[in-house]
Amino acid sequence: MQRSPKCRQHEVLHGRLRADIKVYVDVTRRLESCKTEDFEQTYRAAEAARFAFLRAREALKVHIALHGCERLERE
Repeated sequence: MQRSPKCRQHEVLHGRLRADIKVYVDVTRRLESCKTEDFEQTYRAAEAARFAFLRAREALKVHIALHGCERLERE
């Protein structure tokens, strides 16, 4: 079976998803140790990161559905 060439848009969307996951994980970890007076600001940052992650996940899902490509494993 012949493998299809990599899709650049898929790579970009997947990279965006990975970056947004990292930001979300980092900011949610800060919630645990933030000072009481910083909690609201940190919580808002966590919510913004969560929404960015959800948008990135949906964009990748839609791309895969419309374009039919899947991420190729690294060789």
